Amino acid sequence: HPLPGAGMDAPCAAMRDRINALYAERQSMETEMAAIAQRLSKPGIPGLKGPLVDAEGFPIPGVDLYAVRADRGRYAVLRNDHVAVTSKVEGAMAELHAAAGVQAGIARVTIGSPPEPKRPRLDDTESGGSVGMDTTDVNIDATIGPPFAVIDEVTEGSPAAAAGLRLGDQIISFGGVTGNDGGGAAATLPRVAALLAEREGTAIAVWVLRRGERTQTQVTPRRWEGRGLLGCHMRPKP
Repeated sequence: HPLPGAGMDAPCAAMRDRINALYAERQSMETEMAAIAQRLSKPGIPGLKGPLVDAEGFPIPGVDLYAVRADRGRYAVLRNDHVAVTSKVEGAMAELHAAAGVQAGIARVTIGSPPEPKRPRLDDTESGGSVGMDTTDVNIDATIGPPFAVIDEVTEGSPAAAAGLRLGDQIISFGGVTGNDGGGAAATLPRVAALLAEREGTAIAVWVLRRGERTQTQVTPRRWEGRGLLGCHMRPKP
C-alpha cells in the first residue's frame, strides 16, 4: 500500500523509510514464527502448548524435547518483539499522517500512543465469531481490503474440510488477519500460519469470497491424521 506523504519533503521521506524498515523487520519475525509453528505442528510433535510428557509422565518418545523447548522460547520472544514493532509501526504511521496533513485533527494526537480508529470488523476471534454487522450497508473492501489468498487444495477429512472450506475459496479475513495489515500477501500468510499454531484447538472465524458472495465459517486448527493443523493449502492472491 502506498504510504501517505509520497512526493513530500525530506522529513516525510525519512518517515516512510523508517516505516518500510519496520515492516521488513516485522515480516522477518513473522516468517521465522511461521517456520517454528510449522516445525511444532508436525505429526508427533506437541505443538506450542501441548504436554511434553505422556499420560504416565514419561517424555514423549522420538521427540527432541530440548529443541521443542527452544522453539517455544524463541516463539515467545518473537511474539513479544512483534507486538513492540507493531506498536512502532502504528506510531510512525500516525506521525507520517500528521506530517503529511492527510488526516484531519491528527496533529492533536499524541504520537506515542495513537488511537486505533474504530471500524467495522468482519470477525472477532476473541468473542468466538461474527459481531453481527450488516454487511449490506458497509463497503467491506474499504474496511478490510480484498482477498489476500486462494485455497488451492483441501484434503478430505481435514479440519478445513470439516469447516466447509472449499477449493477456490478466496480468503478475506482469517482470525482477524486481513490483506490490509501491511506487508502484502508474503507477510500475511505467515501471520495466518502463526495464528494457527497459537490458536490450536480454538475456533477461528474465517471470511471467504465464494462465487462472488462473502461467506463466514469457523475452523478449528487441530491435530489429525494428515499434515499440519488445517489440511488445506493457500497461495497468495496476485
